[in-house]
Amino acid sequence: MLNRKLTTFNSRTNHSRDVVCKLKKYRMSEITIENQTETQKNGFEIAKKRSRIGAFLIDFFIFWLIAMILGIFFGEPLEDEVGFHMTGLPAFGMMVFGLLMWPISEGIWGQTIGKRILDLKVLSNDFKPIGIGQAFGRFFLGFIDYIFLIGIIIAANNKQNKRIGDYAANTIVIRTIKPTHNNGYN
Repeated sequence: MLNRKLTTFNSRTNHSRDVVCKLKKYRMSEITIENQTETQKNGFEIAKKRSRIGAFLIDFFIFWLIAMILGIFFGEPLEDEVGFHMTGLPAFGMMVFGLLMWPISEGIWGQTIGKRILDLKVLSNDFKPIGIGQAFGRFFLGFIDYIFLIGIIIAANNKQNKRIGDYAANTIVIRTIKPTHNNGYN
């Protein structure tokens, strides 16, 4: 039935058929063109998986380094393993530092330290800054993402490199074309 309607419409004039073909092409690529224009206009591009992983590793290294320093001064060494056991105020301090480093910094500035170094930023799907609630949603679902590397598998199977936390919080991680920090070369 769809073919007959197209045939009837196309049989009127050649001009009408050309208009239909052009309209179809525009509609098929409308979303892509619109996103590219929006992305280029605002100076953004979708962050690559390797950049996101690199930013996470930088953040994790900073967190680990501070935990080890606090562990040396305030923790009890583990007998059979490398590391420290912390309780009380030092453990609470590490928890607060972790919350400041990940969800609170993303909610306020849209970036963690690692994301800032690699010129990445977290925005909502409509390219607006995210709030604290979205940042905490991404953070807590991050634990699910890191179990068996589920987040990397999901990010590998979509064009926007989103993990579960991004889908749930309606966020996207972008790479800013204009650097977000002053590295001395600007």
